[in-house]
Formats: sequence, C-alpha cells, structure tokens
Amino acid sequence: MVEFAATYSSLYLKGLMIGLGLTVAAMAGAFLIGLFVALARVSQRRWLRMLGGAYVALFRGIPPLVLLYLVYFGLPAWAAQIGNSFLITLLGPLDNRLLAATLAFSINAGAYTTEIIRASIQALPADQMEAARSVGMTYGLAMRRIVLPQSLRIAFPPLCNEFIVILKGTSLASVIGVTELMRSAQMTAAATFLNLQAYMLAAVFYVAAVILLQALSSLIEVKILDGGARS
Repeated sequence: MVEFAATYSSLYLKGLMIGLGLTVAAMAGAFLIGLFVALARVSQRRWLRMLGGAYVALFRGIPPLVLLYLVYFGLPAWAAQIGNSFLITLLGPLDNRLLAATLAFSINAGAYTTEIIRASIQALPADQMEAARSVGMTYGLAMRRIVLPQSLRIAFPPLCNEFIVILKGTSLASVIGVTELMRSAQMTAAATFLNLQAYMLAAVFYVAAVILLQALSSLIEVKILDGGARS
C-alpha cells in the first residue's frame, strides 16, 4: 500500500485540487443563491415567501446525481432538439463538464444554504429589527447593516459543514468525466486492477481533506466569535 500511495499520490492530489476548486465555486454559487432565497423566505411579501419555499422544496427533493444528469445531459440536448437559437446559445456552455457540475451542485446546495441562512436570521431576537426601524432605518437597510452581519456569524458553522458536504458530493462529478479525486481513483483502479488500494487511497485523501477543513473552520469560527464579542 505504501508503494502504491507513493506512485499514485500525485495523481490523487491533482484530483483533490480539482475537487476543491469545484467545491469553492459551487459553494460561492450556493451562498449567493441561499442568501437571496433566504431573504425571499423571510420577506414581508407573501409571493416571495412562496417562491422561496417552492425552490427549497424542489431542489431539496431532487437527488444531486439526477440534477447533474439534467444539467449536463438534459438541458443542452433539449435546446438542440427544439432548435431554439436563444436556448442553444444559453444552454450550450453546459456541455462543459466543470461548468455543468458547478451549476448543478450550486443549485442543489443552494436549497440547503437557504434554510441555514433563513434559520440564522430568524434566530435573532425580533427586537433587533424593531430597534433598527425605530431609529428610521428602512427594512432593507436594517437587514444589511444589523440583521445579516449577526445572522451570518450564526450561520458560519453550518455553512462550513455544507462546504464539506459539497466536497464529498463532488465525487458524483466523476460520472460525467470530471477528473476529480474519485475519477482519479477509478482511472487508477482500471489501469492497475488494484481496486481495494485505489479506493482506499481515495478514502484517505477525502478523510485528510475533511479533517483539515474542519480544523480550519474551527480556527476561523473562534476568530469570528472573538471579533463579535469585542464589537
């Protein structure tokens, strides 16, 4: 096993870096989606709350692998099938594996990120908003300056957990040919016929990456809490 790891670790490390890059991009997309949909979910407008709830219900219900197939195989083929030039131009770039995987994971994780941020906003005492409105702030200004900075501190630990979930979920991107860590293990297993060693080494890389990310998120969380206590 040691000799196997020494021979193929560079390939696995490259796959892990691709997976981490995909995770960062997907998490950025998921955070933006989650922030806007969470604001819709706590909006004073009923139709916005309903739209936000529909998004969450829909994309929490679709398995990530199914969504990945829909985005990569389904949408570009559908646009070409109906022959609409606008849709072909719009959806054609999804033939790119990394772009399709990033979009699929962002949409899927965005539904969970929405609920994390919504719960964090609603965890704050209602008098925070009331106090801000009483000094003349608009609803939007109070959200931006008072509510969101505090709620994002609360949301940070579960958002870090969602980042780790996305990292592990990037293994699904191997089914469309993205050469992340799982795909590297599959190629190594196919070339050497050493299936146990190939997938055990992938597991070691995943565990090491998750442990490092957990340690890093804990350090950042401590700094955020210290900063919040001082302010």
